[in-house]
Amino acid sequence: MKNSDSGASTRMVWGLAAAAAVLTAAVLMGSSKRLELLPEEVSADVPGSGLPVPAAQVGDGVLYVEDMLLLDLDGRDLREWVEDQLLAELARKRGIGNSAECRVIRERAEQQYFKERMLDHVYSGIPLPDSAAVMAVMRGDSQVYLVERHYWQIVVGDSATADSIYGRLDRGDNFQVTATRLSMGQKAGLGGDLGFLTAGELMAYGMSRESVLLDGLGGPVRTPYGWHILMVTETRGLEDTQRVVRSVADDIRRDRMAAARDSLLRVARGEMEVFVDDSALKMEGAAVGTDTVNSGGEMQ
Repeated sequence: MKNSDSGASTRMVWGLAAAAAVLTAAVLMGSSKRLELLPEEVSADVPGSGLPVPAAQVGDGVLYVEDMLLLDLDGRDLREWVEDQLLAELARKRGIGNSAECRVIRERAEQQYFKERMLDHVYSGIPLPDSAAVMAVMRGDSQVYLVERHYWQIVVGDSATADSIYGRLDRGDNFQVTATRLSMGQKAGLGGDLGFLTAGELMAYGMSRESVLLDGLGGPVRTPYGWHILMVTETRGLEDTQRVVRSVADDIRRDRMAAARDSLLRVARGEMEVFVDDSALKMEGAAVGTDTVNSGGEMQ
């Protein structure tokens, strides 16, 4: 049990390191040494000494004024850093924690920092497509983009529940009543009513074209938000063109960003040697289930 708790804690910290990569990496570097490559106008050295000015110091950890300027930190951030450093120093003194884990997490944070800087640099040069390009895409698949369907939805957390509900609906159970009773979606109180949407707008949430081009009840569909059962009760021509144009423009830009990321990976693989242990690829984390999803999300 102790090893399981330790593993869960490590995975949680690993995830936090990735999610807060930019701030974490920079503060970790700043607490151990002065950050380099600072512009002259934000220098906070002690006049005449050539030394950086500490904003706070707890034990061996130091956060410099110039680090705060570099990261646009304020007094609240500084107080949070002090409290975090106090707890970290206390853990070290009491022998809580593992230096090897710390090294891996630190390296992971630095990895995420540079990755995000690389992607931000490339993505900033990818503009939204103009309306003419968007309309060309929409006219190329009119059933997906130029027809609105009145969608109803039930969201549940696992495939077995979704299959059971679908079976009852297929035998005649009322969709709206079932959604009100069992759906985890935000629109459950409205009987799962999503209103009029294009199929393309739902495809942006990870659904396939076939699963959203419905006439009546559709089978369970899995997305990162859970397991969905959709029903379409009526169709009409597209009425809110501007809403859909904005949505499709975002989709096109996301596709271009994904293509740019793939291109960067191809370049990187061509410049660097990569070794991956096949046996390590087969390792599984503790308590990872095949039906584990972030359930209860809503697609609107």
